[in-house]
Amino acid sequence: MICQSALVQRRRMAAFLFVLALALAFSATPAKAQLLYGSIVGNVTDESGAVIPGAHVTITHDETGAARSGESNASGVYTFPTLATGSYTIEVRSEGFRTHSETAVAVGANDVTRVDIGLQLGQVTETVEVSASAARLQTDRAEVRAELGRQELQNVPVPLGRNYQMLLQTVPGFSPPRNAHSVPANPTRAVRFSVNGTSEQSNNVRIDGASSYNPNLTHMQGINPALESIEVVNVVTNSFDAEQGLAGGASINLQIKSGSNDVHGSAFWYHNNQRFQAFPYFKPRQRNLWVSCDSRGLPS
Repeated sequence: MICQSALVQRRRMAAFLFVLALALAFSATPAKAQLLYGSIVGNVTDESGAVIPGAHVTITHDETGAARSGESNASGVYTFPTLATGSYTIEVRSEGFRTHSETAVAVGANDVTRVDIGLQLGQVTETVEVSASAARLQTDRAEVRAELGRQELQNVPVPLGRNYQMLLQTVPGFSPPRNAHSVPANPTRAVRFSVNGTSEQSNNVRIDGASSYNPNLTHMQGINPALESIEVVNVVTNSFDAEQGLAGGASINLQIKSGSNDVHGSAFWYHNNQRFQAFPYFKPRQRNLWVSCDSRGLPS
């Protein structure tokens, strides 16, 4: 009995030490914010490819003018998490190198934008400006995603009701959205759909990071923002990251517009005329029973 008790105590002590080691390991690793918005990361190097620590990096949102600054670490890496979507300008300065400016850097919701900067030797007063760059591959995340941006939301025709969910059928894997339930049960007139053959209840919709669902109809979205108020719709359909929980079919992330320095508005008008609609192929056409006649009463 004494030997068995000692063995149990040793096992308990080993389990305690294992849990303590895990806690210390996680506490020593800096926690990163969930990517509910977007982020910009990159490396700062010189012409030979060597890293440049301590480089001063400034990013500026082109529409609002909001700026954030930081420095590259000892490995030449800089990071700006939790950024609003839009276009940014990146400026990098370091002593003994020319100032590097990169414009029109697009940042999307739930996206990591990598911009590696190569500085050239010269004076700080000299500036190297890059206004156009090649399409960047997604190398920092493994998820499968698509995005509905301002251009799609503004220009793609949307049926009556101006529901952004009607545009999800343009994303691969989505079934055609369809209306369901009565107005009292579904006042926002959300639609139902499935993704990649999964259940309609396997989708999760977030609005600025908060889940939105109908408590009585869990497969329906509870709040449906106006189309003009949406900045971007980010859709993840496979290889979900940890923050994309509660989703098996699709994780849909909406970001609401935060405004800009320009005054703007919107207006729309619908005109539904049957003369402009295509005649259903399988519907029988009604024959014209009226026959025109001339002045003598004979068929003309």
